Amino acid sequence: MYRIGIDIDDTICDTNELIVIEADKYDREVLGGIGIKNPDAYDFPTMMGWDINGKGKFFADRLEYIMANAKIKPFAKEVINKLYDEGNEIVFISLRKKKYLSDPYKLSFDWLHKNEVKFHKLFVDTGEKTDECVDNKIDLFIDDLPKNCEDVSSAGISVLLFNSDYNHDENRFNRVNDWNEVYDYIHKGDF
Repeated sequence: MYRIGIDIDDTICDTNELIVIEADKYDREVLGGIGIKNPDAYDFPTMMGWDINGKGKFFADRLEYIMANAKIKPFAKEVINKLYDEGNEIVFISLRKKKYLSDPYKLSFDWLHKNEVKFHKLFVDTGEKTDECVDNKIDLFIDDLPKNCEDVSSAGISVLLFNSDYNHDENRFNRVNDWNEVYDYIHKGDF
């Protein structure tokens, strides 16, 4: 059995998708703008034409709502729960920060329970995910951000990069497109 570390945002839920929808709405309704200005950009200042203050105000106003209401990815619950039931240790490791969220642990815990996702441990506002992976003796870490995969991989821990529009050019890591592929990869045990 394995210890599996899993990111939350854009790995088990579609956070970025809801952020884009809410940012567009926020720009139009609150800031009086025209909405998304550069749909191909990943970062909000470029996408929305905002300065750093606009991004900060948006996150302070809307991030809690977004993270509480992001939709779970198809088959994430079923696969994670099956891995849990098979005796694997499931550890969620997220960078969700107190800076924008009143209680990132409770928000994440409640979201996981609302979506009926089984887990053993939850870490938020972690700084470097590598530290939590090493401290918890993680065998495999799954994330959507290449930087996190790079950091964790450099500690000798196997990683899976969850495919997204903003990481499609990354080719240093094993990739998965959905949670069924995650399950198949784990059961092959080639890591």
